[in-house]
Amino acid sequence: MMYYIRWLIYRRFRLAAELRHNAKKLLRHQRDLLTSVGLDDLQNQIDHLMKVMRSPYNREELDAATEKLQQTGSHRLIPYKNAGIRENVEVCLFAVGIAMGIRTFFFQPMGIPTGSMQPTLYGITHSIMEQGEDTPGAVSGFLKKWLNGISYYQLKAEGNWKLHHVENQRSYLLFFTRQKLVFQDLDNGQLITKDVSPPLGSDGQSLLNNNISVTRPTRLNNAFNNFTYPKGTDVFKVRREAGDHLLVNRFTYNFRKPKRGEIIVFETKNIPDMDNDKLFYIKRLVGLPYEKLDIKNRHVYINDKIIDSTVHPFEFIYSMDLHDELPPAQNSLFSGHSGTIRDFQIPPNHYYALGDNTVSSLDSRSWGSLPGKNIFGTPSFIYWPFFSQPDRKVRPHRFGWAFQ
Repeated sequence: MMYYIRWLIYRRFRLAAELRHNAKKLLRHQRDLLTSVGLDDLQNQIDHLMKVMRSPYNREELDAATEKLQQTGSHRLIPYKNAGIRENVEVCLFAVGIAMGIRTFFFQPMGIPTGSMQPTLYGITHSIMEQGEDTPGAVSGFLKKWLNGISYYQLKAEGNWKLHHVENQRSYLLFFTRQKLVFQDLDNGQLITKDVSPPLGSDGQSLLNNNISVTRPTRLNNAFNNFTYPKGTDVFKVRREAGDHLLVNRFTYNFRKPKRGEIIVFETKNIPDMDNDKLFYIKRLVGLPYEKLDIKNRHVYINDKIIDSTVHPFEFIYSMDLHDELPPAQNSLFSGHSGTIRDFQIPPNHYYALGDNTVSSLDSRSWGSLPGKNIFGTPSFIYWPFFSQPDRKVRPHRFGWAFQ
């Protein structure tokens, strides 16, 4: 106890402790390079300094033992070339190792790409802004992007333009994406190239294209008019809301099995009918091993027992009155679990997972039950965005543990 009290009170004591620590580290590093005499000499001075530090405090003895260890180290240890660079590299490698260990065994960051878990967790969404709708200035836009997760993308026609072609997106400075749009000036016939930062979808692909598709609509304006743009009109004007970024708790399920109603994160590897076996999915656990599951009349039945708004944590999903007149299923309007599943028997060590927003969710209704070994965590904390995402689509403040 007195050792730590002295460490807090006396600066000389802290310097001596740091010197002893560094000497021990260098002794370990150079053990196979030093002679036996050098090893013994240095180890004796390290032990002597420790003995002095644990004895009743005496400033003269502490200074003498510290000076002796410094002299012995200078005489016995082999100096490193570029010692400062070496130290910085060691610190960086140690920090990376700690970060990787935390990510692997404790908390893993994850971004929500889609809206399958709304209204609990939000994914990436886009909306085309009106011609007269204002976009924020540089400072305000920067703050909205980093605090609220809202980004704005805009390009105005500087003449009477017609889209000639769109080049593929490309990486820029490792962390950014750029894309070239080529236009023809209808007044003089010249080709004009604009290199822009495009809005990206949940799959990381640009939303600027001139191929009209139901599954991947373009965010370019005037598709109905063959992509022509009078001077001063917007070629594109897009508002993008980032999805929730959260920390996944990876250690809880090492000690217990998942429970019904919990939000789970799992690997898609080796699940039949999945397009990609290298993805992580996030859904809500609904069915447990050996249970019989049905979905009918927008409700899930477990062993013929209904799950409704009285069952926690399914309150939001069943917040609409579904017993009198069934309204049409609508995206993110909490209208229950859509679809029809009859007498599905969940196998041993398997689970049944559904998105909260079943109107827009690829889940166990499509690929069946989920192997328990694929489940590795549950979300514990939303760390970004920091504030709500207002304006046309109001997303509430979600930072922290404000979800269920």
